[in-house]
Amino acid sequence: MGPQGTSGFYLGRKAAALLALLLAALLLVLAVLGALYGLCRLKEAGPVPPSATAPCPEEKAEPPSSSPTSARPPGLWDQFRLPRTLLPLDYQLQLWPQLWPGQPRGPSLFFGQVNLTVRCLQATATVLLHSAKLRYWRAAVWGPLPAGPGSAIPVAELWLAERTEYLVLELGQSLNPGSRYVLQLSYQGVVEEANFYGLFFVPYKDMGQSRLLVASQMEPTFARTVYPCFDEPAMKATFNVKIVHHPKYVALSNMPAIDVSEFKDANTSKLSNWSITTFNTTLKMSTYITAFVISEFDYITSSVRGNEIRIWARKEAIQNGFFDYALNITGQLFSFLEDLFNISYPLSKTDLVALPGFIGIGAMENWGLMIFQESTLMYSPSDKFSGKKAEICQIVSHELAHQWFGNLVTMNWWNDIWLNEGFASYFEYIGASYIEPTLTLNEFFYSHLLQSMLREDTFIKSRSVSMSEEKVNEVSLLVLFDMVSYNKVKRAFYFYKEFYLFFFLFQSYLKTFPFSNTNQDNLWTHIQMRHFAAKGVKG
Repeated sequence: MGPQGTSGFYLGRKAAALLALLLAALLLVLAVLGALYGLCRLKEAGPVPPSATAPCPEEKAEPPSSSPTSARPPGLWDQFRLPRTLLPLDYQLQLWPQLWPGQPRGPSLFFGQVNLTVRCLQATATVLLHSAKLRYWRAAVWGPLPAGPGSAIPVAELWLAERTEYLVLELGQSLNPGSRYVLQLSYQGVVEEANFYGLFFVPYKDMGQSRLLVASQMEPTFARTVYPCFDEPAMKATFNVKIVHHPKYVALSNMPAIDVSEFKDANTSKLSNWSITTFNTTLKMSTYITAFVISEFDYITSSVRGNEIRIWARKEAIQNGFFDYALNITGQLFSFLEDLFNISYPLSKTDLVALPGFIGIGAMENWGLMIFQESTLMYSPSDKFSGKKAEICQIVSHELAHQWFGNLVTMNWWNDIWLNEGFASYFEYIGASYIEPTLTLNEFFYSHLLQSMLREDTFIKSRSVSMSEEKVNEVSLLVLFDMVSYNKVKRAFYFYKEFYLFFFLFQSYLKTFPFSNTNQDNLWTHIQMRHFAAKGVKG
């Protein structure tokens, strides 16, 4: 009940609650319809006919659908690995998260359009893409290419295999082996706050005001929550990305921005003017290292060997100089690793983004757009604690080493995640020792890593470094990101005495498999061959 002495219109509790619920639902429906109407006016990306532009909700609310997965006979959609019938070549990806200054906290929609060029390897009338928590209102298939956009191939059914997280397109005719096609999909998803995977909100305070930003975390299998894709590390492709955002925000992705244009939304929603940031085409890469950040952050910058390095963070922290040390060592580490691996860094820019409140992981090595917990990069100019410098050196060295071990050369499947994490973890000590040679990193290694790893190995349930693919498919991939993957290889190679030969072997390994994938057999076979060659032993 209300305070005594008040008067006026009165509703009972149940009636008031019902009215509030109806009003909230009405506002949500209006917001969604307004955003969808604006999306209909957004210029499409990619090589598709004019008639293939995304329909407005009133034209076609849902694509063809059919009975639920439980009512279907067994098929390709029951397997946890993608069939090798299609090979992804290029994604034309457009994202539009609903974010504006002063927006209240809580879940919000984002809208997407993807034009995915594929090559058909085996004749098929069933197309499988990874997709999770996305809703579709348009699906089309065009081809064969390159003789113009080709003609439309009928999509008889489109449905979701929820257990295996597949979007299934049943086509009216088979695709031809050797030919290229464009898969065009329009969809929507949800940006949430507390999950820290896929696309998510990060609330923070800066310059005395509460703010929100949007960031992404795709590893290991969360790219499918942002866009339909071939979400396996070996299914590499190039990406052409566009992000629609509020003009006061800056959009970041893996590659440098090449254009920022204005988009006028003719609907009656709060905001009518948006910006579209277009990014350069990526190198051939895996879906799990695609990345997006939309924020009001400021940055500091430097340039090393033609590589622009920027650290993005809260304006207040930038002004206080908390990231000056991290910026200074990043350039030095880039040059050091380039010389060590004898392979130039293949991108022209590198962004490091410090996210306040980002929990769960210390950092993520996305190619060209690395994301860190804010505290892991911060160092106060007045701080005399040298151990903090060592921590910053280690984590930056780790993520930079991933630009070669993981991004340039990638494990074929997650059972060999140690090929990424083990060697990046090893080189974090090499890099930190180079930057801060006076720090007692040997003592840190023995006390914090060696002893803990030896204890882990004494457990009966301690696993091997590499597991079979079949066994990995039976567990959550997240359990593979453990002490074994990160530290067991690092422990072994830390005691490898012939450092000159070790680096020669890994230079050769990286140069042999760039922009491709390997497994542990590839690595050991390659190292043995090079090792014997270096020793003068004939195989």
